[in-house]
Parts: sequence; structure tokens; C-alpha cells
Amino acid sequence: MNVRRYRARDMRDAMRQVREQQGEDAVILSSRRVDGWLEVVAALEDGDAGVSEREQQAAVNAVQAPREEPVAASRPSSASAWPADPELAAMRQELRDLRSLLTRQHSDNEAAQWAARHPLAAECKARLMDRGFSEALARSLAGSILDDSTVEQAWERLRARLSGAIATRHPDILDEGGVLALVGPTGVGKTTTLARIALRQIRRMGPDSVTLVTLDAQRIGATRQLQAFAQMAGVSLRVLQGARELREMTGRAEDGHLILVDTAGQAPAAVGDESLFAGWPDRIRCESWLVVSATTQAAALQRVLEAFRKTEPSALVLTKLDEAEQLGETLSVLLDQHLGLTFVSDGQRIAEDFHRVETGDLTRRALGEEERPARGASRDERWTDQTLAELAGTRSHVASARGTPDGGALEMIHPVGKGRYATH
Repeated sequence: MNVRRYRARDMRDAMRQVREQQGEDAVILSSRRVDGWLEVVAALEDGDAGVSEREQQAAVNAVQAPREEPVAASRPSSASAWPADPELAAMRQELRDLRSLLTRQHSDNEAAQWAARHPLAAECKARLMDRGFSEALARSLAGSILDDSTVEQAWERLRARLSGAIATRHPDILDEGGVLALVGPTGVGKTTTLARIALRQIRRMGPDSVTLVTLDAQRIGATRQLQAFAQMAGVSLRVLQGARELREMTGRAEDGHLILVDTAGQAPAAVGDESLFAGWPDRIRCESWLVVSATTQAAALQRVLEAFRKTEPSALVLTKLDEAEQLGETLSVLLDQHLGLTFVSDGQRIAEDFHRVETGDLTRRALGEEERPARGASRDERWTDQTLAELAGTRSHVASARGTPDGGALEMIHPVGKGRYATH
């Protein structure tokens, strides 16, 4: 048995020293206050030797030992293995449980003392946790609040800190052109987001500035959905089989032209090891944006971010804000990663419910300071008749501006076959 004595400011510091010096299996034998310091005696059992009465006495005497250096107990000459005594094993487990209990109690006591010293900050922390924020983030945000502040001043300071912590990214590729692919798990709204970006681009630069591409050959109806949008908006749609065909098509694209790529949804465990644009020449500007849903639980969202890191996304799109019960849970995860937000969506309407991210608005939503819009009856990715009518109006305006009849062509490399995408 290896017995050591430590001096620390508090139990947490002592536990850290014990773990660093003797590992997780060390057992605390005693603790006491000496000259304002916490003195802890810990022991580590050796698996290749028995425990003698001399070692037990050394552990007891270590409490009274005046020396600061570790106390090393002598080893018995016997080389016998540790006896498999069930009572001894039960005692060791009880000591571990007691150590874990003391650590939790100490943490609770520290939290209670902090709350007693900073009641306003503790109140703000509790409000943040009620809104779904993690305890670590809530305490970090509340830690900046001054004790002499009013509730309004404290909340305003907290709101400003949270808003400033949200990373954003300006979508330069929409202005300069290139290839933009949307990636993400299933059901987060990638296809709808693609249509929204395309419509925004059409209104800014005209229908000739956009080409739609889909690589989604897995979901039934995915191509038909984009086909309906392309016909209404007056833009071309291409169905490609993979990155090779996309690269060949991109090589013929004009400068300033935006190619929007819809990819198949993937579960985090099935994400490939390479980016869609791996090995592409530098002269072709290409980016991938990761689309995530605000309704995803924190643990699942963390797995999504970790898995899709392999695709090398450059930005995030956050969808379904109107469906999220607590945005604090989502922001707690997003604030712990480096990708910036570009767009958010908060409804079913293609154009009106898609916005450039505003950190102030997102913060107010997360803090429950803004009423959420009424929810629609359906949250699937199909466009309603009203939405298609809006797009038809946009397409008619585009067709008139181009001097062409209202019947935009649909360009397909691989036509949608009857057997391939048939629904029954």
C-alpha cells in the first residue's frame, strides 16, 4: 500500500492532486484542517502484495506525521497475490462510494455558497437553465453580472454577452458564384432550404444565375419536389449520379454562376470519410453548408456536428426555429463549435420564413422574449398550393423580364424514370 499526504486549498484541489499522483483507484483515508489548509491522506493499493498490520498503522500515523513529503509504507516480503476477500472488496466499494458522495456534496456546497454570495447571478443562471441552456454555459454567462446591478441591467448584460457569442458567417459564395452543396441528416429540410436559397438568388440576380443539381437518389419524390420548384421558378435542374459528374458539369460553368447541390440525408454513423469536393482544383470555388434542425436534442446534435465534420462544412443553416421548444439547448451546443451561422428558417413559407441570421433576434427567441409564430398544420417538406402559387407568380415575372413564354424548360441529364421514382 502506497500512502501519501497532500495539502490543498479545498477538497476539489485535493482530489485533483490525488488523481494526478496516485490515479483514480486511490482511497482517501482521512482529512483535516491544519493552519488553514486541508490535509488529506490517501492510499493506493498494490495489486501484487498483501496488506500487513505495519501498513495499516502507517496509514493511521500519516495523519499525525509532521513531514510534508509523501509517506511510503514498507512492502512485505511476501509475493503472494491480493486475497480475494469479499468483505474487503465490499469495504473498498463503500470507500469509493463515500468518496464520490463527498465530492458531490462539496460541489453542491460550493454552488450554494456561490449563490449566496451572488444572488442576482444565481437567479439569472436559474432562468437560463429553465430555458434549456446547459449549466456550464448558464454559469459562464451569469458570472459577468455585477452584484450591484438591477434585474433589468443584469438581463441586458446577459443578453448582450449571449448575442455576441453566437458565431456568424457572411455567405460570400452567393455574391461571387461557385458550387454550394447542402449536407446534413435526414429530415432537417435540406431540399426546402435549397429552394429558398435559389429563390433568394433569383430575386437578386435573375434566373440565369442559378442551376439546381440533385444527388439525392435515395428519397422517393426528392427529384420531383425540386422539379416542381424548378418549373415554377424558371431555372434548370440536373440529376447527377455522383461527384464525378458534378465536377465535369462545374468545369463548364460560367464565372459568377451559382450551382446549388442537394445531397441525400445521412445518419451520423453513415457519413463518409471524405468531403464531396475532395481533390477538386482550387480554381473552382466550392463550399458545403451543414443544415441542422433546432428541434434536435443536444446529444444528437453534438453527434451530427462531430460526424459531418468529415464533410468539411464552412457554415451552418439552422431550420425549424418555430418548432423548437427551447432554443437554449441548441445554442449550448452551437456555441461550443467553430462553424458560423448563415441563415435560419422559422416557418413553412419559402421566402418570408427564411432569413439571414440576426444574433439579437436569435437571442431573444432563446430567452423566451419573443412570441413564436403560429404553427402550421403540416411540417413535411412538400410545398403547398399556396407556396407553388407564389413561385408561379415569381416565375411569370421572370419570364416576362426575359421575354419568353411562361413555360421554363427543365434540363435533366438523367430523366426521372417511371420505375426509378415511381410511387404507389
